[in-house]
Amino acid sequence: MQVGTVGGGTQLASQSACLNLLGVKGANREAPGGNARLLARVVAGSVLAGELSLMSAISAGQLVNSHMKYNRSSKDVTKVSSS
Repeated sequence: MQVGTVGGGTQLASQSACLNLLGVKGANREAPGGNARLLARVVAGSVLAGELSLMSAISAGQLVNSHMKYNRSSKDVTKVSSS
């Protein structure tokens, strides 16, 4: 996974604020690449948590139910027969 804590968009206000919040902005003087490795772990952990949440919602049948409850369509697709 490629992430960056130096250069590029890291100087933009919102990106800089988020990197500062995580404590990974800029280069790590003691361990070169350490901040980027830590940021990659944070990103990977967040993605893993999202995937686990998605899989549990699918397993429990909540994903389809919530989509049916909050969809923007007025058509009830649960009553449409498959042909």
